[in-house]
Amino acid sequence: MRKYFWFLLWMVLFSAFTPAIGQVKNAGLDKLPPEIKSAFIAKYAETSEISYSVIDQEVLVSFKSGDEYYDAFFDQKGKWLRTETAIVFDQLPNAIQDSLKNGEFATWQKGSIFEVKLPGNVSNFKIFVYSKDWNEMEINFDKNGKRIN
Repeated sequence: MRKYFWFLLWMVLFSAFTPAIGQVKNAGLDKLPPEIKSAFIAKYAETSEISYSVIDQEVLVSFKSGDEYYDAFFDQKGKWLRTETAIVFDQLPNAIQDSLKNGEFATWQKGSIFEVKLPGNVSNFKIFVYSKDWNEMEINFDKNGKRIN
């Protein structure tokens, strides 16, 4: 009788928590405006941990895909503008690494680094640097190491 009781208890607990695990995925999609929800699903089918906010007329959708976290930006009509993901210094193209080590910002502290994917299969890189006085500056490079605005 005791074995039967523990078996039933285990089965009830297991079945109670299993559906909850499956429902966590894509919980934030329900609150997205329909245009952005459609565009997001079309571009990023396999995602989890979704949340969004509106920043300066752009909709920022933060999400996880695989083991990585991303920020995708859409306009109010659902047009995809860009996607950013954090990377480390060693993941930058060599030309950008060389520029940051030996160029104008060689003495500046390097902060957050992002790869920025743009329409047309273009990748740029956004790096935050800090002077000795802790003045922050955002600098951007194309994949060839050319500084852009």
